[in-house]
Amino acid sequence: MKIRIRGNSIRYRLDKTDVELLEMTGKVESITHIGAGVLHFCVRSKNITDPVIKMEHDGVHLLLPAERLQGWYAPDQTGFELILPNPDGSELKVLVEKDFQCLSPRNEDDSQAFENPNAGKNC
Repeated sequence: MKIRIRGNSIRYRLDKTDVELLEMTGKVESITHIGAGVLHFCVRSKNITDPVIKMEHDGVHLLLPAERLQGWYAPDQTGFELILPNPDGSELKVLVEKDFQCLSPRNEDDSQAFENPNAGKNC
């Protein structure tokens, strides 16, 4: 799982293994060791009606309605956006997307990434 944080937005990009794990077990996570500490991101499928995001100790936990995720697992679905209110009145924008293969070569393993729908097209 790749995570990008910019301002009041978090973007989660899940590769094939992540999506399969989320669909089969209801949970996918990413852990980064920073010095003696750990930063933990978790996405969970839950039987809830509205998405929830919360910070707990060393991590960020995104809880998504299982029913909403069922449609996203389909091959033709790429991602979705959430706007979640913060207690201070601000909003957090959350994007959950399938991770696509890069169109130009990069020094990065994207063997588990989804085939890019723009691959082979003249740009």
